[in-house]
Amino acid sequence: MRLGPALSCLLVLVVPQFGCKSMLYPLARAFGSPSEGELKRCRATFEQFKSQRGTARIVVHSALDPRGPQGAWEPRTADQLVALMQQQGMPHAVPVPAPKDIDPTPLGANQMRYTWKRAHAYADWIRRTRPEGDFFVFVELLRHPAGEIVGIQTYVLAASGDIAYARQLNSHQFGRPAISDPQSAIDFLHGVLQSALSRPADAVFPPYGVG
Repeated sequence: MRLGPALSCLLVLVVPQFGCKSMLYPLARAFGSPSEGELKRCRATFEQFKSQRGTARIVVHSALDPRGPQGAWEPRTADQLVALMQQQGMPHAVPVPAPKDIDPTPLGANQMRYTWKRAHAYADWIRRTRPEGDFFVFVELLRHPAGEIVGIQTYVLAASGDIAYARQLNSHQFGRPAISDPQSAIDFLHGVLQSALSRPADAVFPPYGVG
């Protein structure tokens, strides 16, 4: 999980002065970070995903643009992401269509807050529908009216509905040139996910949401 650029700049100024992440916890919460109790559960589930990914059945849903009642479906993205995951030690990953029975989540102006609300919506869907699988991957691509992709959300959840990974990406991570097609977006997010899997859980989900 990453804080937004404005908050990150503020933390650069504040952290040296106070020297304690827990003092910034209310600020992180105000920007949409989950509670420390939830972050602890995420760390445990992330480590479970890391340790089991070689044998687990990982169900990968095709990407969607979450705006609108059903979103805009990108069916080939699941096949692409599964192929990449299988090459990186997840041989039992399988592609499926994106779920169509999840109510839309208002995007709002805070991408972090949206990402966690949406992660909870996917968690509720898993607990309600009990799909077959050990872990479930959901991907969302946000398109600018001009066509380029300006946001990527990636979620990994366990069969229990617990969140193993939730990450929002935007132009601050993309750099230039802009990402213009779903296939390039999938390549990018896969690289980010693989990098996360090489890190400890408290680096992916920093204590008190500050990191």
